[in-house]
Amino acid sequence: MFGRAVFGRAVFSRAVSACAARPLPSILIGWALSRALLLGQVLAFGDAYLGDVRLYALWSTLLASGHYPAGDPFWQYPPGAGLLFAVLAFLGPRPVASFIGLALLADAATLGMLIRRAMTTPGDAAGSLTWLGPAAWVVGGLAIGPVLLTRFDVFPTALAVAALLMAARPWASGALAGMGALLKAWPILMVATVRRRSLPRAAIAAVGVITAGALGLSLWAPGSGSFIGGQGSRGLQVESVAALPYAVLGAFGAKPDIVLRFGAFEIDDPGAPSVGLALTLLGLLAIGWIVIWRLLGRLESIAPGDVGLALILISVATSRVNSPQYSVWLVGIAAAAACDQGSRLRRVVALLIAMAAVTQALFPWAYGSYLDTEGYAVALQAARIGLLLAATASATLLLIAPTSVGRIPLVRALVRP
Repeated sequence: MFGRAVFGRAVFSRAVSACAARPLPSILIGWALSRALLLGQVLAFGDAYLGDVRLYALWSTLLASGHYPAGDPFWQYPPGAGLLFAVLAFLGPRPVASFIGLALLADAATLGMLIRRAMTTPGDAAGSLTWLGPAAWVVGGLAIGPVLLTRFDVFPTALAVAALLMAARPWASGALAGMGALLKAWPILMVATVRRRSLPRAAIAAVGVITAGALGLSLWAPGSGSFIGGQGSRGLQVESVAALPYAVLGAFGAKPDIVLRFGAFEIDDPGAPSVGLALTLLGLLAIGWIVIWRLLGRLESIAPGDVGLALILISVATSRVNSPQYSVWLVGIAAAAACDQGSRLRRVVALLIAMAAVTQALFPWAYGSYLDTEGYAVALQAARIGLLLAATASATLLLIAPTSVGRIPLVRALVRP
């Protein structure tokens, strides 16, 4: 038995050494194998993963005819998403397969950008940290699971990653963030990763792209702004941070009322909307604080990727939604942040990959049990939320209270000196 253990460790050590010596082939092979596994899962368990994609396919025909699904309560996307969904109608008779193919291309494009950054970054003393970003996207994608290829979120994530990696070029970074915001609002946060001196140029580029894009899309098809009303009507979803106490109480017998609205399950207990609103206001306050810090020049010593990661963590942790596909955002921005040798949040990347793996176990396989507030499913959600909050607290303190980082053991362990 001891001999087998020693042999196993030796094989593992040699494999790690080989990957470190030749990172690019290892990452490419790892990406190909992991994505083949994800595609196999989609084929084997299509009903568990393809519900949203089939909805995209239904919308594609209507959008291709020049109309947004404005009256559909499931429609929750900014206008740029409609243009992408419309493309599915022109890619052949199998829009579901076409969407997965496009998602795979967006996934590959994200990896390509991370690899390019790794190849153009001088090697570090360990010889491998420059490749942590691409490796995190490969491993993180596997942890996310088939949701990576069966949800729309991989597309805005690719644009947000591009915006973050281009933070030194404000016009390009702002334009890419604006394009991402036309697909899903959150990539606009990447504008704040640009240094203070260049921030006005990035903001002008982002606003210009959003304005021109929204105007053009409104002329192309009516109803492009209908998503705004739908977002405002959303309540506290069961996946969110603020919904966890309701689930814990449910596990001890005090079952919460859960209803299906806008294609998602929401807590319908008295006070739940107020809790969701308070959490959202807290998130806006924290994001506003960081933006003010940027405008005052207080973040110039912080790596752009760390700023972007903190902003997206706050956005997710204070969201009323926190759907499983939000793992795509977090892993993507964390991988981009890890490409920067000045990043102090590289250890947080592992935390978010672990969170993505827990999320994959919970959604969809234990989702029914979670809605019934069964103990093991609630424990999985508690682990998911705990990992998210640990990462969020560490990243936020690094930005707005850096002197406190060394005083808190958990944060000190996650934030590199």
